[in-house]
Formats: sequence, structure tokens, C-alpha cells
Amino acid sequence: MKWTRVYLSMGSNIGNKYYYLLGGIFAISQIKKTVVTAISRFYSTDPVGYLEQDDFLNCAVEIKTQLLPFELLRELQRIELVLKRERKLKWGPRTLDIDIISYGNLRLNNEDLIIPHPRYKERNFVLIPLLDVVRDKTYIRSIIDYSDRSVRLEKKISLLISSCLRGRKTSYKGTASYNYIVTKLLKDRFEFIEICPEVDGGLSIPRPSAERKDDKVINIEGVDVTDEFQIGATKALEKALENNIKLALLKEKSPSCGIDTIYDGTFTKNIVPGNGMTVDRLLLEGIDMIEVNKDE
Repeated sequence: MKWTRVYLSMGSNIGNKYYYLLGGIFAISQIKKTVVTAISRFYSTDPVGYLEQDDFLNCAVEIKTQLLPFELLRELQRIELVLKRERKLKWGPRTLDIDIISYGNLRLNNEDLIIPHPRYKERNFVLIPLLDVVRDKTYIRSIIDYSDRSVRLEKKISLLISSCLRGRKTSYKGTASYNYIVTKLLKDRFEFIEICPEVDGGLSIPRPSAERKDDKVINIEGVDVTDEFQIGATKALEKALENNIKLALLKEKSPSCGIDTIYDGTFTKNIVPGNGMTVDRLLLEGIDMIEVNKDE
């Protein structure tokens, strides 16, 4: 089946807006037969329609997909629900809103989905981020209302990030856990504050693999490395506080950085509910975190 280029508009105005937008983007990247290919800069936008609410944070995303339009719509609506989207008030506040703006050259008019989006030409908060990612910018430039000051480019913020996701060879094998979105698409959008709690805690590269079991971390040779993991967690927290970090992108299932699920300590690849040691420390400070998968 052929690949189709699709443009999405995303917005959030509840809680940690970057958490919801980036959480949505990484979730989109996990949809079957779908690849995230470009991400716009991030823009603060005055609310439209219902004005008694916080400003929105908006971005645009380009994807390639083999899914049919209604298949894609269902996946995007599922992601909105996972990230606690509630449809209580038209144009009201929401944790995450994902709209399909265009789907290749398709024109579709259905009660559940209209493509292209029927109001995108009237919305600078769609058009200005879209200009960052579309291939042919001429038409979008021609319909932007440049007298409108309701859409403002956000300053870069700092994110805490597992260094292996950026391509650093800090994993226990001495390899990277490379993630394309982190390394290529977000590198100019944020200031990354890198951590590897295991290395920062004094462990070598490479090193024996380790897994968390209750409050201990034991490596595959039976050596207790809990102290090193705790030191690394403390240093990660110090970096987070020094840089006023509100959001972290962390490596999946790691005994230091795993969020919600980790290996169970038997070295059999069995997954159990739990957090890495660094995650526990960051949670106590109210820092939001997104688990990021390495690219296959």
C-alpha cells in the first residue's frame, strides 16, 4: 500500500502543555504503518471561541502513513483519550487536540471527518506552525494574516533527556538507544540537558546489565549496584532543579529511567509494573516524564 503525506495540527492548554504535545507526538510515532517526518516549532496562541481559558500551545506535525483516513482518525482519537482529552465544551480547554488538516490530495466530506480541515485557512494557530513543516510554503504564506498577533513563537525550554536517546554510547552494552524524533526532529526545538544516571553514578561503559528488584538494583553477576544508581539519581535530580526542568524524555524499561514498567530482576526479559530509581526521585519533585522507545 502506498504512503500518504498527512499534516496534523496539535494543541494543548491544560497542565504541562509540552507533556501533552510531546506525549502525543511520541504516541503517533508508535502507530502502525506511520512515521513522524517533521515537527514545527511551538507557538503560544490566544484561545478562540470560548475565551475564559488559558492560552494554547500549538504545533504542526508532518507524518507519512499507510493507514486510511478513518483508520488514522481512530488512532488519533485513541491517543487523545489516553492523554485524558475530555469533550465537555465546544472550543473549551483540553489536554490534547489533534486535527487532520490534510491527507495527501484527498477531499472528503463526512459527518465524522472533513478533509482538508474546513476551517484551517481561517486559523493562524494552524497556518503559522504548518508553515514550518509543509513542503510547498507558497500557498500557506499567501493565506496567513500577518496583522494577527495572537500567535507567538515560544522560547526554547530545557528538557531532561536520557543521553543514549541522543545517540550517545552510554548503554550497558556501550551502544546507543537512538531515537530519530529526539535526535533529528526535536534537536533544534529544545535545549537538551543530558543524563545517564548509571554512568553519572560511577558505573563503566560497557558494564554488566542490571535490573531493579524492589529497592535494590543487582547486576547480572550478582553485584549490588544500588548505591551507584542512587548517586546517579541524585545527580539527575540536581541537573533537573538547576535547569528548572518540568519535563523529561527517558529511556524505556531502564532500572534508572524506566517509567511504569521495568524488567523484574530475573534477567529473563520479563516486564513488571515499576519505575527506575531516577524516575522515583523526579516524581517526588513533580517533574513530568515521557518514556521514549529506541528505534528498531
